[in-house]
Amino acid sequence: MEGRNAVRAAPEGRWAVERFLRPGKPEAGFSYTFAGGYLDEPFVFDPAPFGLSPREAQQMDPQQRLLLEVVWEALEDAGLPPAALSGANVGVYIGASSVDYQFNASNDPAIIDSHFMTGNTLSILSNRISYVFNLKGPSVTLDSACASSFSALDAAMAALEQGRIHLAIVGGVNMLLSPVPFIGFSQARMLSPTGLSRPFSQDGDGYVRAEGAGVMVLRRAGEARALGESIRAVIVGAALNCDGRTSGISLPSMEGQRDLIATLYDRLGLGPDDLAFVEAHGTGTKVGDPVEANAIGRVLGQGRATKLPIGSVKSNIGHLEAASGVAALLKAMLALERRTLPPWVFLDRLNEAIDFEALNIAPNAAARALDLEGRAIHAGVCNYGFGGA
Repeated sequence: MEGRNAVRAAPEGRWAVERFLRPGKPEAGFSYTFAGGYLDEPFVFDPAPFGLSPREAQQMDPQQRLLLEVVWEALEDAGLPPAALSGANVGVYIGASSVDYQFNASNDPAIIDSHFMTGNTLSILSNRISYVFNLKGPSVTLDSACASSFSALDAAMAALEQGRIHLAIVGGVNMLLSPVPFIGFSQARMLSPTGLSRPFSQDGDGYVRAEGAGVMVLRRAGEARALGESIRAVIVGAALNCDGRTSGISLPSMEGQRDLIATLYDRLGLGPDDLAFVEAHGTGTKVGDPVEANAIGRVLGQGRATKLPIGSVKSNIGHLEAASGVAALLKAMLALERRTLPPWVFLDRLNEAIDFEALNIAPNAAARALDLEGRAIHAGVCNYGFGGA
């Protein structure tokens, strides 16, 4: 609500920034930026409450540790004591893509001990949660790049709807623990050289990497009401597709995004006027933003009597990559709860390649009160991966 930017120029105590940073044009072996949304203390962890030894915890990917803590907090928020779930048919669905912690071992293989493999594979991100909390349902990690956490959400919803599980723990995680991905994305010119996340802005010059985790506890709405549980939000539907073959694997497709949105809303029986706002993916790239804006506008904006407000939490915290979907969903939930859509940061100049008037969409430059008394009680959330998911 304060319109703050949580991105900073470089991390502290993770790698030798000066060794790998060379601003300007992309150069082999260097990144032109290390700007990102960083957690202050990424390695702090108390293993004892989770029944882990300090030796094992040290070999564990910090993404595993962070997820354990956030799952605990999500269960607290849901009013579910972890012990009450022990042995239950609870599914765990985690979206993740980063394996940065493994890169450190390649510098010194002698640091690898008996806990390294279970500490550093994507599958164990979900399996570790099931193991620690003794959960007996499906336990899977899904990787579809930046769409990972929403792929996990879709899988969890399907399992709940089919009655295969009675409760699901769903989330995503991303941590920036190596300079290697920065170097790779710099070579592809995907990162913002100015270090600012500016979705739908004329000044948008690339995306800004960020880290964090988000977790939700899902149950079928009817069962939650019957049990008298606190409900933060109801997810009425989700859908997945892929762009297929485009002019490049990392280049988006307006038709693919448009078809996905149209198909989902038709299936749900929802119209454009049923939306309070849309939380966009909004990466701040020259190619991605116009494609997404046109997809949203053509399907949802142009069919409305009033302009459709859109937002993007990336303008505040950067792009959480594999966890970006859950970050956007949590923002959308909080906005509906508090009946206020927070302001968008860095909207001094709107992207001139987007005809906002014709598309009938309005980036939310100032805090907007949400009238949820009429039809517009839903929020839409978009989440896309750079491989086309």
